[in-house]
Amino acid sequence: MSEKKQFKALLENWKGIREEINSFVEDKNIKELKKTAKRFLSVAQKDLKNVNKFIEKDINGLKKRIKDEKRDIEKMVDKIIKIEIKRAKEFVEKQKKELAKIQSKINNITTEPTKKKTKKKKATKKKAKKKKVTKKKAAKKKVSKKKASKKKK
Repeated sequence: MSEKKQFKALLENWKGIREEINSFVEDKNIKELKKTAKRFLSVAQKDLKNVNKFIEKDINGLKKRIKDEKRDIEKMVDKIIKIEIKRAKEFVEKQKKELAKIQSKINNITTEPTKKKTKKKKATKKKAKKKKVTKKKAAKKKVSKKKASKKKK
């Protein structure tokens, strides 16, 4: 707020000096004009120095604030990243466990049919060997002749 007041005061001084210059030019009083111009320039230089001091303070304050904000944001981002990495690791571990279970089920399913097939093949071979080794004599059946019936027309 004080900077605005100083700036307004500076503008008012310029307006006042302009009016004085105009009045002196009309009166042709050049010595007075030189004194007022010097006075105005010295006041303007002081005001500019004060404004520069305020600007430097503001800039330094802004730099400090920006650094603090940057540090706070970096901390927050690091914290969030660590949490997300932990969640991702937990998720991957769960998925690995599930995949291991599924893989073991698949292995069990794929190995069972091959064992059954081999057992069946062995069983059929054994049966075939038994038939060849033990031969049974076939009993003769009695054949009876039936009388042919006459067909009715």
